[in-house]
Amino acid sequence: MNINSRAFDCTKELDEQRQLFVDCFPECTGMPITTKEYYYWKFHSFPSDGRKSYEYIAVTDENEMVGYYACVPYRYQIDGKEYTAGMVCDVMTSSKYRGVGIFTKLGRFSTNEFAKEGLAFSTGYPIRKAPLPGHMKVGWKVSFDMPLYIRFLSLSSFLKGRGYGWAKYFVNPFVWLYNTLCFKASAKDVEIRVYNDIEKVVGYSGFEQKWRSGIKNALIKDIPFMKWRFSAPQKQYNFICAYKNNQLVGLTIATAIVKEGVPSYGLVDFMVLPEHRDCINSIHNELKKM
Repeated sequence: MNINSRAFDCTKELDEQRQLFVDCFPECTGMPITTKEYYYWKFHSFPSDGRKSYEYIAVTDENEMVGYYACVPYRYQIDGKEYTAGMVCDVMTSSKYRGVGIFTKLGRFSTNEFAKEGLAFSTGYPIRKAPLPGHMKVGWKVSFDMPLYIRFLSLSSFLKGRGYGWAKYFVNPFVWLYNTLCFKASAKDVEIRVYNDIEKVVGYSGFEQKWRSGIKNALIKDIPFMKWRFSAPQKQYNFICAYKNNQLVGLTIATAIVKEGVPSYGLVDFMVLPEHRDCINSIHNELKKM
């Protein structure tokens, strides 16, 4: 089987790409992420003066789409200089053609195209192990592992999903005791405000600049970026903000998710100015109340 790699044309091939997405991520069937609306938000509304995204596909001689590889041009501040990098997302290979080198070939083609387009580097956060060998073959390197931190307030849903719902009566008291023993009081001089729109967060722009100035390598999260990032179709976010003397000093962003069958708040971001780390307990206590 001969495989060719080329640029993706969403005006003619989006229906097939959406079908390929569902084939590769069947657990997302029926969810907003599979819609054309979500695709256009993600790959065609990024706040960039140039390209909004970079998208490539693998096709057979019969022009059947069997692979997709894309990135969005994130801006980073590294050692005081600004770089544009390719944030790789939605990489996939048809379930019918796995194990024959399609992902490696498409990955090599796509990352070479990224370089030709002037992107400084590529980055990604694969949540599955399957793509890693293909990434490594074309020059990717693992910079660090990303741990998953969980704070349980109740184990009822976790146990029920595994057939041990009855055990909650014995386990939950220990969860409550653990949270009680670990409780740390909120700082008296910290005011917590919760918003549902980044543009409503008072003082965000100045806060983000201060936060970034204290970090050697950081993603540039200015207002245009944040408006885009948190405007995904049918998604809602809470912005939990810590203020001292009406100055924003800490911020976390949470969205309701179901993780491993457990209703949860997923923390998308957590930023605190180094000199105001005492606001962290206040933020965590607000999260617990939510």
